Amino acid sequence: MKCPIRFLAIIATVFALAWAVPEMMAQSTTAFFAQVAVGSGFTTTFTLLNTGDTLLNGNLILTKSDGTPMNVNLSLSSGSQVTASSVPVPIQPGGSLFVTATAANPGDSFTGWARVESSGGTLGGVATFEYLPSGELQTIAGVLSADVTPVATIPVDDNVGTQQCVSCTGYAVANPGSSPISIRVVEVSADGTTVTPLDPINLDPGKHTAAFFFQDNAAARNFQGSAVLIGQGGATFSVVALVQVQSTTGPLYTAIPVIPAKAPKIN
Repeated sequence: MKCPIRFLAIIATVFALAWAVPEMMAQSTTAFFAQVAVGSGFTTTFTLLNTGDTLLNGNLILTKSDGTPMNVNLSLSSGSQVTASSVPVPIQPGGSLFVTATAANPGDSFTGWARVESSGGTLGGVATFEYLPSGELQTIAGVLSADVTPVATIPVDDNVGTQQCVSCTGYAVANPGSSPISIRVVEVSADGTTVTPLDPINLDPGKHTAAFFFQDNAAARNFQGSAVLIGQGGATFSVVALVQVQSTTGPLYTAIPVIPAKAPKIN
């Protein structure tokens, strides 16, 4: 009569796994924002949404470019405010939460990256940068949260004058992992025939960098094509791209898509 006992044991295991699998799937979701700017006229507002049918419990965590915590004023639409580098972000099913990061001290000026670590619900988010150099809004741009990627292709349409950047494409890259990474960067001509290597991006764990592509290739001051980022040895990274356009009142910014893929021949 051992067979019925064995059968019951198997049934119990199946039921245990049936309960455990959804629980494990709900354990952790991380949304990455590869660029955060606070101070020197910049504020960043995070719009976080729960499109799931269960409560989302999470934490928004801000990190400076050097990998250290970014301590700023964090004002939540729920009414609370803290000066810290992280804050809990519970969101009801179908709900949303707005978190605005501003400088805690008049002289503070930080760039870096952020992430939301959460369980439950279904997380989505947008980081919106506002530039208010004199207290009046001059420009605004929003970037969707994203997962890490091993490759990225960014469209580039640059016109760099002798005195100023007429239209310049920039990138921001963060290493959310626990190991150093190296990212190969190449510019590809619009016809796909010319591949120009740029300096690689090397980032220690938790660190971040941002620049314009023309700063990495002074010869390409007027360039149309794409830039391809390739994590070496399977490395993954978080990346966003922005275009700066010069206007009569100052720089304007807009976010542009980052395509998490590359042509097979680009290596």
